[in-house]
Order: sequence, then structure tokens, then C-alpha cells
Amino acid sequence: MNYLIYGTSYKLVDLEIKKIVNNHKCQIYDLEEVTLEDVLIDLNYKSLFDEEKYVILKNVSCILSSKKDDKNMLKLIDYLKEPNEETTLIIVSKEKLPSKGIQKEMLNYVEVIETSIFTKANELYKELGEVIRREGFKINSNALNIFVEKCSINYDIAINEFEKLKSIKGENKVIDEKDILEYVSNYNLNDIFAFKDKVINKDLNVASRMIDELEYSKMEMVPIVVMLAREYITLYDIKLLAQANNTNEMISKTLNNMHPYRVQLLRTTAMKYSLESLEKIIMYLCDLDRKLISEDNLGFEELRKFLLIL
Repeated sequence: MNYLIYGTSYKLVDLEIKKIVNNHKCQIYDLEEVTLEDVLIDLNYKSLFDEEKYVILKNVSCILSSKKDDKNMLKLIDYLKEPNEETTLIIVSKEKLPSKGIQKEMLNYVEVIETSIFTKANELYKELGEVIRREGFKINSNALNIFVEKCSINYDIAINEFEKLKSIKGENKVIDEKDILEYVSNYNLNDIFAFKDKVINKDLNVASRMIDELEYSKMEMVPIVVMLAREYITLYDIKLLAQANNTNEMISKTLNNMHPYRVQLLRTTAMKYSLESLEKIIMYLCDLDRKLISEDNLGFEELRKFLLIL
């Protein structure tokens, strides 16, 4: 039997995979890193000892985006029609395949398993509330809303944060707003985006006040630093291309079809920096990211120091 598992939650998808493989070893392939041809070679390989084999194929959406990829889908379907009986293929997709054309045909040859896909706050609110209640805890509606917002509608983050809360609360089975504000880390991307915009535009007084708010809300620092680094790398690329007399449209194509309006905004922002200063900033952020991963005692004071070099 071959399977197709839908889902955005690593934890929920992994749970379904464990049910299938039952502690057997798995070979994992990611179509963002390997070609489908390489995967098919492994799938068709027959062991001399008739051993069971489990193969997990991730990011199948990589072969759904163009006419050229139709050939790849046909190759995969041809395999699924006559699969290697010794091999169980588990295809994982974050998005549902279109129920038409070649993609629909593939669905005829796999068992589809759908895990919950969370795209709206109310969806995670309902699921997380049930998880908390099943564990014997009580939480009021407002506290649960704050919990969901801080976890940025991400089920895996929410479960990790709940596990942390459980160990903190111990025998006290009531979770309130104070607990969420004090103990649950903040992963709200809206807060990070707003802070990032203030930083790159050198609105440093506001950015400094926002650091206080991010620290109070228990925001994780790593995603902040990673987002800032990516934005400054983009600023550097745009400034470099602009100095070579590229138009916004040319820059857009070079940067994976970034919207021309965003190119124009960042091009204007990049004028506030020299290439040398952008290089210095990028190196600083990359070094800070490394320190955050390897050291335990770094706090938001590191972000305040970063503002001083802008």
C-alpha cells in the first residue's frame, strides 16, 4: 500500500507516518533537494533478501508547477500503478493536490490520509482547546485566544508551548491569562514584521520601544534575527543591482519575480545604507544568530546593541 498524507503540522504528519512504518527504518527524500528520477531508482530497487522498505517523499508540490513537471507526475503515476511490492511509499504534501487532471489520477493509486491544516485562528483555537481539556487542564476563552495569537496559528509551536506550561503548572490544572503572558513565548509574525519595518527604515526610537514590548511578550529572538538578516540581504542585493543600472522590472526578475512595487520600496530604503554598512549589518546578524543557537544566556539586550550600529 502507498500513501499520501496531507498536513501542515509536522507533529500530526509524523504521528501518521509512525502508524504506518511501525518502527521500521525509513529512507527520506525531499524533492527540493533530489530529483524524482533518483527517488524512482530507489523505489524500484529489489532487495535480495525480500526486505520491507519504507520511503518518505516530501515536497511533492515541487513537481506540480509547470507543464514540464507533468512528465514527472506521469513517471510517479506509472510507478504507483505497478509499485515495488517490497516498498511502501509515503508521499507528504502540505497542500491538497488538485482533484483534476494528472494529480487526480494519482489519487486513484494511494490511500489518502488528511491531518488537520490550520490556516485560521479559530481552527487552532478549537483543536488546542480540546488538547488542553483532554490533558485535564482548564483554560478560559480569553487566555486561549491569547495563546493561539502568540503561537501564530502554528499547531506544533502551540503543543510545544503547552508541554512547557504543563511542567510549570504541575498539579495546578487551571491556565489563565497571566500564565500565557508570563510563560508562553511569542511567535506572532505580525509583531516581528512591524519591528523589522521600523528597523530597516531606521525608525530607531520606535524600534527601541518595540524591543521592550517583544521582550515582555516572551517573543523568541531567533525568528526576529533570521527575518532581519534575510531583509538586509535583500536590501544588499537590490542596492547592488540598482547600482548596475537595473530597472525595477529587471531586479524583480533577478530576485525570483519579487513584486515590482516591493522592489521600489526596498530600493528607496536601501538608499539609507551603503553597501559596506549592509555587509557589516549582515555579518553582525549572522554572528548573532550563531550565538543565539549556541549560547543560553543571550537576551534582548543583544538586539538593543544591534540598533546602535545602524
